[in-house]
Amino acid sequence: MTLPPLEMVRLDNGFRALLVPRQSLPVVATVMWYEVGSRDERTGETGVSHFLEHMMFKGTPAFAKGQIDLQTSKMGGNNNAFTDVDGTAYYFHLAADRWDTALEIERSRMRDCLLDPLEFASEKNVVLEELAMGEDDPWRPLLHAAEALLWQVHPYHHPVIGWKQDLERLTVGQMRDYYDRHYGPNRAFLTVAGAIDVPRTTARIHELFGNLPASAIARSDVLTEPAPGGERRAELRTPHSVARLCMAFPTCRVGEADDYALDVLAHELGLSKNSRLYRRLVLADEAVTEVSVINETRRDPGALLLICELRDGVSPKQVERAIREEIDGLIAEGVGKAALQRIRAQIRSSFLLQDEAVLDQALKVARFEALAPGGHATLATVLPTYDALDGKTLRAVAAKYFDFRKAVVVWALPAVAAVAMPKRVKSRPAVKQRRRPAAAKTASKRKPEPARRGGARRSS
Repeated sequence: MTLPPLEMVRLDNGFRALLVPRQSLPVVATVMWYEVGSRDERTGETGVSHFLEHMMFKGTPAFAKGQIDLQTSKMGGNNNAFTDVDGTAYYFHLAADRWDTALEIERSRMRDCLLDPLEFASEKNVVLEELAMGEDDPWRPLLHAAEALLWQVHPYHHPVIGWKQDLERLTVGQMRDYYDRHYGPNRAFLTVAGAIDVPRTTARIHELFGNLPASAIARSDVLTEPAPGGERRAELRTPHSVARLCMAFPTCRVGEADDYALDVLAHELGLSKNSRLYRRLVLADEAVTEVSVINETRRDPGALLLICELRDGVSPKQVERAIREEIDGLIAEGVGKAALQRIRAQIRSSFLLQDEAVLDQALKVARFEALAPGGHATLATVLPTYDALDGKTLRAVAAKYFDFRKAVVVWALPAVAAVAMPKRVKSRPAVKQRRRPAAAKTASKRKPEPARRGGARRSS
């Protein structure tokens, strides 16, 4: 099932709801998606999107502090939230005979979050501790450094969890202003999947959300990231005992035609034990213990990230040279027919597996609605678009984006010992490409855990 039976409810205030009836199991999942993330933060307020996500659980006039989690637990369900660069989402998973309490909670906190100053001060310490714990993670500082080099003008430069200095100075007044600017029915939509009565659910959505004013401001355009003038490099010294690498290439927007090809290329390059980099770096050279490639497309142009962890005593120069050789080989040789068939099968399996559980399906529909140019209707075109990719297209896309003159290369090296760094490698000649028509596509990609950005989910 790629495009499920779906009812769209639209209100006059701009709010919309996507209803996905599934009667096979007596459960319901809801996802309230706000079209605001760290991309929307102004200078001096980085991290406020994620911090506000925490505060949305700290009380409203109808649901006092702790009541949201307590009532969810009493009903035998679960709830959580996450903040990302392009959006913030709150979700519930409940039995079908009591799920509409989730609607009451979402209505209450959409415009009536208390933002109590004492709770704000207490939760700020929680967020700062979360930030400090993230700095101890061996991958997070490396990925933050790579993103800061990739995006020097665009707000993707900032980590989702924010900069410590901004969080320390953030006031409850600034948060309330941010809440008033961005949280409203015209910047949010709801996805409900499971054993629902569609007419009754539609009536309840009108009853709860229909009288809210369209209070949120329109989403602003942000500064366009200029094309990089050359390769950008950085070296971090960390307290960890092994060397790690993040190499990144600027790419395209989610849902553009090249995004599909980049998914396939990421698989071929480093997303399985059959990939080029795994066979070369892990098996043949025994130079790294793990390697992964992530197609991180976003609402605005994103990046393809390559991360790996070196074995003790292995030279970074050796690893970087091997990676460049494999990427050049991929550009020259493309993806073989057998490999392309296997990768398509893996993508299809992952894509369809997200329809098994109602919560996964609700999140999948929400991500498509939020990020794909064609919204949730894009679900019907995703697998046919992958099936239409051929070797010539994949080689062209690889040549277009895997340009080391535009790459970011960040090494995280043990602070206790100096490691010889590679000299700058001469880039291959540029390959001119014809412009291709865009196609609508996005996917709820499941990223390897080391690549998760700060503030992915709140701490209960």
